[in-house]
Amino acid sequence: MSDRHREAMATRPAALDAERPGARPRITVALPATSPFSRQMLVPGWDQGRLERARVLIAGAGALGNAAAANLALIGAGHLAVADFDRIEVSNLSRTVLFRRGDEGRSKAAVAAERVRPLMLARDPIVLPLEGDIVWELGWGVYRRMDLILGCVDSSEARAAIGTPAWALGVPAVFGGLYAHNGGVLTQGVGTGPCVACGFSAAEWDDWSRRYSCDQVRRTAAAEAKVPATQIIASLIGALMVQEGLAFLHGDSRNAGTRVFVAAQRPVIERVRLTRKARCPFHAHIAPVEESPALSNQLTAGELLEALGVRDRGVTVRLGREFLLGCRCKGCGRPLPLCKPRHRTHATELVCEACRSTGRPLTNDPQIASIDALSRGTDAAVLALSLETLGIPALHLLEVERDGRTGWIELTGDLARVLPGWPGEVSQEASS
Repeated sequence: MSDRHREAMATRPAALDAERPGARPRITVALPATSPFSRQMLVPGWDQGRLERARVLIAGAGALGNAAAANLALIGAGHLAVADFDRIEVSNLSRTVLFRRGDEGRSKAAVAAERVRPLMLARDPIVLPLEGDIVWELGWGVYRRMDLILGCVDSSEARAAIGTPAWALGVPAVFGGLYAHNGGVLTQGVGTGPCVACGFSAAEWDDWSRRYSCDQVRRTAAAEAKVPATQIIASLIGALMVQEGLAFLHGDSRNAGTRVFVAAQRPVIERVRLTRKARCPFHAHIAPVEESPALSNQLTAGELLEALGVRDRGVTVRLGREFLLGCRCKGCGRPLPLCKPRHRTHATELVCEACRSTGRPLTNDPQIASIDALSRGTDAAVLALSLETLGIPALHLLEVERDGRTGWIELTGDLARVLPGWPGEVSQEASS
């Protein structure tokens, strides 16, 4: 084929478009060769600078988290934090673009951050792994320092744990889910709209109840459901999550409070609007937050009270979780010390060793003794424990009641340890 013929073939589609009634003529634009983002910057309303400043939390580093992280890296997002507590299994390898053979047993968060870093095209990018249980070990101060949160998790408990601080602090959050060839994307309302839990189905509430016993401690043998899915649907849903997030980053919140259903085999995509449930238990309200660089979860409970200048018993610091002091054995009824957070306590710990070994019938009420707040009247043994031992994560927010008023403090002394080098500004909602 001659050069002249090639040129004619290359220009023909544009000419045909121009001849079609009502068609928009194609415009030839000189693209800057120095920018890897030159094509996407042609999109009307695109703000590449906003993306380079964007701070995104990817909560969950499985199939969806991998797909979302890769997309964010390539479009030029500047700051990514990847959170997960889990380890890579061989079954993950067919659905995760960032994991390789030989990664089995390694931290998902650490490997995802390590592999996505070379893909980052923004100038001076930051990628941080956050290893730990997203439900209980991710401080709410992390959420304050995000512009967008992507919930790439597969349990209703984790979705609610992500959605609650995001909703309370006014940070946009997008959630994804997979099943076989189908998937969905839920975009949480911001501020006053429906949260992710407002859209929970009966099956999602059942998933939650299976994780805890009737005594509200963890079931030791609670099996995790294995969700059937392929890399294809994971890529599709991960991309749609990023697409929904891009709208928020560009100031467009029209899709807030909606859910997109995707049936990939047909394919069919449908969007429905969610309804806010007035009695949803996950609509938390947080007053303006006071940042406290002198406070850390490494302090003891007593040191925290001293730092807050607590001199009387009318001041209370609410933990937002329960610390179990002890209980009675469900078999023989004798006292058992616990001294650990409820979320780290398993059902077998409510039974003494003798009753477990003999298989004694568990007929007694465990009568669990617990605390959920600190004050001058708290037992000295508890005040000697660190906040971390009490179950308070680093960079968390604590509610303080004083003189009938409620305020919030942040354990800002943990910031450099949790988010080293991270831009310091907080969400507008949280600082208002």
